[in-house]
Amino acid sequence: MKKILIILLPLLIILNPVNSQEDVGKNILSVNTGCSIPFDDFAAQKMVSYAGFAGAGMNMEIGLLRYSGRFIGFSSSLGYASLFFKEKAYQAEYDRILGGYGQNNVSAGNYQVISGLLGFIIKIPEIRHTEALLTWQMGVAISVHPELVVSNSELGVINSVTKNYDRKIAGNLGLKVNYWLTERYGISLNYSLNFTRPDFNDETSIEKFFILPVRYMNINAGFVMKLK
Repeated sequence: MKKILIILLPLLIILNPVNSQEDVGKNILSVNTGCSIPFDDFAAQKMVSYAGFAGAGMNMEIGLLRYSGRFIGFSSSLGYASLFFKEKAYQAEYDRILGGYGQNNVSAGNYQVISGLLGFIIKIPEIRHTEALLTWQMGVAISVHPELVVSNSELGVINSVTKNYDRKIAGNLGLKVNYWLTERYGISLNYSLNFTRPDFNDETSIEKFFILPVRYMNINAGFVMKLK
């Protein structure tokens, strides 16, 4: 977390609002929360390479936008997402592989991703108090793999992964729509695609680690505020 804050500090300084009246409205604070939905290999529910068995979860995000002109600007964000691990789907695969030998049980926590991103925005000028922004960001994400234990009534523990994390480059593509209720306050709807590719430890495997492409979309709502 300290390293993420260090990465974000230079942009946060740039985005820090000044007292000049002409800069009012150029600095935007946004706070959003909503649903995270995995896709691609991260959502796969079969025992194939890179399958994540991830399910939908929740996320929260705090962002700062700096309008540097009528159509372009800069952005930064801190985000957190928690996605469920689909235990029943994982157990069903072990039932299939073992052909019904013994009873299998799967216990797992949630995937978690903490991200710090910087990037650019393309802004569509405000029409009837509504503006749309396309965002592109890159930065660092800390991904956490949950503790995972698979046991069989006849064989005992047959697979386990300890809770561990990895830090990798992350990317984000998004669409944000702001509707201004007053000159300073408004509501926001957001859609984004998030990407990172962490390595996780697995002491039970030959390689002792595995790669998991983490990909999920965020569908959020929240509020925006023009800073002074």
